[in-house]
Amino acid sequence: MKLTDDLLTVLTTRVETDGTHLVLTGPRMEPRLYQRVNEVLEAVGGRWTTGVQAHVFPVDAAQALAPVLTTGQVVTLREKRQSAQYFPTPNAVVQRVIGLAAIEPGMEVLEPSAGSGAIATAAAERGATVDCIEQDPGYAAILAEAGCARTLTVADFLTVPAEPRYDRVVMNPPFTRGTDMAHVEHALRFLKPDGLLVSVMSWAVTEATRKTAKFRALVEARGGSVEAIAAGAFKESGTDIPTVIVTIPATRPADAQPTVWPSREAHATPEPEFQDPAEIAREIADHLREATRIMDDLARDLALPISRVEQTATADVLNLPAPREEQLTFDIGEAS
Repeated sequence: MKLTDDLLTVLTTRVETDGTHLVLTGPRMEPRLYQRVNEVLEAVGGRWTTGVQAHVFPVDAAQALAPVLTTGQVVTLREKRQSAQYFPTPNAVVQRVIGLAAIEPGMEVLEPSAGSGAIATAAAERGATVDCIEQDPGYAAILAEAGCARTLTVADFLTVPAEPRYDRVVMNPPFTRGTDMAHVEHALRFLKPDGLLVSVMSWAVTEATRKTAKFRALVEARGGSVEAIAAGAFKESGTDIPTVIVTIPATRPADAQPTVWPSREAHATPEPEFQDPAEIAREIADHLREATRIMDDLARDLALPISRVEQTATADVLNLPAPREEQLTFDIGEAS
């Protein structure tokens, strides 16, 4: 969202910051203007907190707001939810991830790239102590409000130094251009020797390609398992992208079974609600070409002398009176 002049005026002249706190100064704002200002502050992590009469951030408030003032733009939480990079984990998938992780009370659990904390919250409800890492200040603020995390680190997960201290890592990382594989590989470094990682991943990891070869070899070497998520499971989150759940032990178990990669047949994708416009255009072009061919054939037949038609006919022919020139006239000038 591009900031309008009135928003920039408020954010540059009516803001006081003190560490993680931001206070809006001056006279009471018109409600619609305040709503838009609040949307900007929430996008970068600020949450209005009545107890301190300020917007509280998970990081330094001035630093969080600085990029907005520099660029004059911000990606709101509403826009983030509509983007292709954030799809909240549906409850059914969350429960399956937690079940496969076999989380027990007292375990230390990490959720990297935690988003709004659906998986972290479920882990905490099982009695685990949960730490979260989330790059986006807006979602980090939502996590802080949820109160499910012991610690919350606002950072790009791939830049966070690994500490092998967790019993479990549970996650739903971003998928774009194989990012999920990079996130899972880094997350494995945070596990104790007897730890376990369970992650939602793109279906692409099940396909044997040069890009996935290293990751697939890692899963197989660790004795990992892979299961398909039901088609349409993420539809409520705004996507139909095919997904799987990958479970990887920190150390290969003695009784590990060979990894079985699900096949495409086991994951029937639903029919799209709307056909691809490019496909529609191709179908129209095919129909036009077929119609043109039919019209060309008709034009050729109409142009044939009657005697030739009689000679080539295979059915019985009735002898009709010779046509008068004025009897029938066909105008096929534009037929082809």
